[in-house]
Parts: sequence; structure tokens; C-alpha cells
Amino acid sequence: MEWKYQTIERDGFSFLIATNTTEGPEIYWLGSALYYPRVIPDSLLSQYKITIVDHRGFAKRIDSNPETESFYHFDRVLEDFDFFQNLLQIPPCMVIGHSGHGYMALAYTKQYPKQVKELVMVATGPSHGAPLLKREAYFESLASEERKEKHKRLQAHFIQLIESHPQGLENFFNLYCVSQDALGFYDLTMDSTSLWKGVRTNKLAFDHLFGNVFAEIQVEDYFQSISVPVKLILGKYDFQVAPYYTWDSIIEKFPSVKRVVIDKSGHLPFYEVPDVFQNTIKE
Repeated sequence: MEWKYQTIERDGFSFLIATNTTEGPEIYWLGSALYYPRVIPDSLLSQYKITIVDHRGFAKRIDSNPETESFYHFDRVLEDFDFFQNLLQIPPCMVIGHSGHGYMALAYTKQYPKQVKELVMVATGPSHGAPLLKREAYFESLASEERKEKHKRLQAHFIQLIESHPQGLENFFNLYCVSQDALGFYDLTMDSTSLWKGVRTNKLAFDHLFGNVFAEIQVEDYFQSISVPVKLILGKYDFQVAPYYTWDSIIEKFPSVKRVVIDKSGHLPFYEVPDVFQNTIKE
């Protein structure tokens, strides 16, 4: 399927925007406009008109002023999404956020409720804080010995790369993500290197948002203020975020939040089991 790309400059950043050519129900997908077109399946593209926008962690900085954490404050990231939805004339629609971008989609739904008809959070834990600590025990209990051995090999290789680049590892985030393949994909033969080719990141953005904001986020506070339908789509074999059962106590408080756990899927259910994923978002 064909994607069309454009770049739009805003507030010191050059954002990449990707849109497919299908005429169908709209999906506004938050994240990287270079990475996600590589993992969204054709079956989804044939049914929906999807617009993917960079957030500031992926956008190219064009501001000559020194980079500061204030560039990446959460409210400014959400303002970008609202700006682009209006500029691109995307009507109120389903908004999807994957992994840490699920928190962006959640906060966007609360902050700009008129822009969202349905919220879908994919492979997102309750936070990147305490719940995340439970994934190690979950991995030990569920993962096969083959999976554990592959993870050890990938981690050893990643450490070697870090040690061989004392000045700092170029494309650290991309290489880190590849080192997590045994945690993120049900298919143990998967090598995600090509998926990350050319994807640029602003380290300070990820340190601030993923390391601080999302570690302390209280999703309950957001759910209390949201009236649109909410789906959580989680992979049973996703060891990159907090296990699916860490949502239990939250789901009990918010029965309107529908959680679906997909077997034989890891961190990217739309990529690994596209038909199941597509049926889930239609329900």
C-alpha cells in the first residue's frame, strides 16, 4: 500500500507526516511517521484512512537555540497533535497510541475531547513506573529457554556496542529497541533492525517523557475524565512493558474500559496478528 509523506515546520521542529491513500474511516496514529508505516499491515491500510504524525521525540530539530527539557513538556506535545489534526482537517476519529505513545493518546483524549471518537491504547502498561518492575518475573515464568537465551545474546551484544563507543552510541534508542526483540516479538526469528533504519530520536525528549512523565503518570486520573470508548489491546507475550494483569485493579474501577489480551503476540499485535488486531478495533 502507498504512503504519502510531507514535512511541516512548527515551533522549532520539522515534523514528518504520513498518510495512506485509502478512503475509509479515519485513524489518527501518534508516534513516528517513519517507523509506524513499516509495521502497520496492508489489511488495516485497505480499510482505514490513517494519518501518522511525529511527536517531538522523533521530529527533526531546526531551532538553533540550545535544547532544553521545556521543548518536550507534555502539554506542548499534545498541542502539536491538536494543531496537526486541525491543519490536516482530520475529523474527530479513532486515536491510536502504541507503547509509550498510548499515554500520549490517553492524555490527548482528555485534553482535546472533541477531537477523539474512540481511544485505542496498544501494548501500553499502567505506567513506566512500579508496574514495569513486574515484567522480569513475568518473563521468567512464561518465556521459553530459547527466548531467554536469545535475550541474553542480544543484551550482551548491546553492552559490547556501548562499551566500544565511550563517546556515546549513535542511534542509541534504535539499537536499544533492537536489543529488546526477544521481549517484544512472539516470533523468535524476528530481527527488527530494518524497521528502525533512518529513524531519528531526540534523547532528551525520551528521557523526559518516557523516563519521567510516563513513570509517574496516573492513568486513573485520565480515565475519570474520558467519556469516549476506550480499548486496551495487549499482547500476552509482551515483555517490554508491564504485564497485562497489572491492569487488573484499574479495569475493576473502570468497567467501560475494554481490555483484550491477544495470544501469540508480543509488543506489536498489529504487526504480528493483523487480522486479530483489526477485528478487535472493529468490535
